[in-house]
Amino acid sequence: MSEAPPRGPEPAAPADAPSDESASTTRKAGRGLLVITGAKVYFILTSFGIQLALPQFFEPQVFGQFGTIMAAVSMLNNVLIAATIQTVSKLVSEDESRGPAVLRQGIQIQLVIGGVLSAALFTLAPYFSDFHGDPELAPMMRVSATVVLAYALYAALVGDLNGRQQFATQARFDIGFSTLRTLGIAGGAMLGYGAFGALTGFAGAACGICLAALFVVGIGRPGKGTHLRTWVAFLAPVWLYQGFLNGILQIDIQVLSRTLSELGREAGMAAAAASENAQTLVAYYRAAQTFAFVPYQIILSMTFIVFPMVSRATASGDEEAARRTIKGALRFSMLALLSIACPIAGASDGVMRIAYPEPYLAGAPALGALVFGIAAFALFVITATVLTSAGQPRIAALVAGLSLGVVLIATRFFIVAAGPDQDALLAAALGTCAGTVFALLGAGAAVYARFKAFLPPLSVVRGGLAGAGAFAAAMYIPHGGAIMSVAALAGGFFAFLLGLVVTGELGRDEIKAGRAALGV
Repeated sequence: MSEAPPRGPEPAAPADAPSDESASTTRKAGRGLLVITGAKVYFILTSFGIQLALPQFFEPQVFGQFGTIMAAVSMLNNVLIAATIQTVSKLVSEDESRGPAVLRQGIQIQLVIGGVLSAALFTLAPYFSDFHGDPELAPMMRVSATVVLAYALYAALVGDLNGRQQFATQARFDIGFSTLRTLGIAGGAMLGYGAFGALTGFAGAACGICLAALFVVGIGRPGKGTHLRTWVAFLAPVWLYQGFLNGILQIDIQVLSRTLSELGREAGMAAAAASENAQTLVAYYRAAQTFAFVPYQIILSMTFIVFPMVSRATASGDEEAARRTIKGALRFSMLALLSIACPIAGASDGVMRIAYPEPYLAGAPALGALVFGIAAFALFVITATVLTSAGQPRIAALVAGLSLGVVLIATRFFIVAAGPDQDALLAAALGTCAGTVFALLGAGAAVYARFKAFLPPLSVVRGGLAGAGAFAAAMYIPHGGAIMSVAALAGGFFAFLLGLVVTGELGRDEIKAGRAALGV
């Protein structure tokens, strides 16, 4: 649109008054953040709903099979989604006139990547089942291979929407997919087809939302897109980092399943009995993971705040502002994580009892340890975000890769030492904790070397003391039933807040600010 001709001098606007265009952009960004955050919250809730509901329809062994497949496929799917959306969105947003050509190019690239990965999973499915000593996993993996191809294409389409700032449409697709996914998995389970039925429902939902997105977004059109080297240069580091991150979170399930099956056969069990024992224990561990991931899911949004603030401060050379941001973000995140993790650990058996049948309480000791490991992982992700925003993504990826190696080695070692029984669940959790703590310390050392800032030592000590009080309160409050378990969690949380006040970690000014925010 051409500009209107000048109509003579007009009063100057105040220097700090935002232009109409700036205000419009701000409102659009705010609305976009709101709708996409709402869609992500809905996705998280439906995902938890699935994990809590399936044990009501599955025997533990079947739930373990479902968890083994989902953990393996999720590592790949999560990387596909994150890397592809970011890449397509960036390239489309840089020059919207070339957006249709970039979309067409993205679909073609993802068709190749997704097709190759999907074909590989389909072909290697028997080897995957042999790896775990469970022949029933092969057909489940082959059905799930379809999801990978659908995710690859769907991510390119969502990336185009994101790059064109079509946030409401993007959110509607995310909500629609979450709904279809929940209905597909639950429907397949309720129809009595076991883990295979649930995974078939998952595959159907992924294909359905992909076709719907193709219909709405389209496939772009031929034109001058972006050089393939540009795609690879942006995709590769994100793939690498996201692959390591998802491996740290999910690889313990694969190690647990494989090692337990091996140990069972070595102990004299028949192959089928060893597989059943392994998948049953995997089910209990998967249930513990569901609650252990809660602190990470809640605090993950901190990365979206830290990245631009540290990036802006380093770009302008304001090192002091960067240090304040890092210390403040890590302190707040640590305290928030401890306020959730300590009560969960203290009442871990009651937490499991809230949603799962009695046999699943075998996973309570693992939950008590794993929730702290995931809290350390959450702090590592925030710390790695600081490194990335400061222009050091390779260091973040290196630390993540080394940490994945620690998880693999430590988890295997601890499970072998524990043997093929319920003690292996705690052993797997401790292996993951070893890797996540290593990741946090490694990234923390790199951040401190760069900014001379990390977690404030006094805050760590005071937070630890308050956390110990929260753990004790949750543990000693009776939590034999679901209602009392919720009461124990609440008691632990308030004990944590009291501990912060008593130790002086939560100051008068912060209390006043919190009361003002709540309108008290």
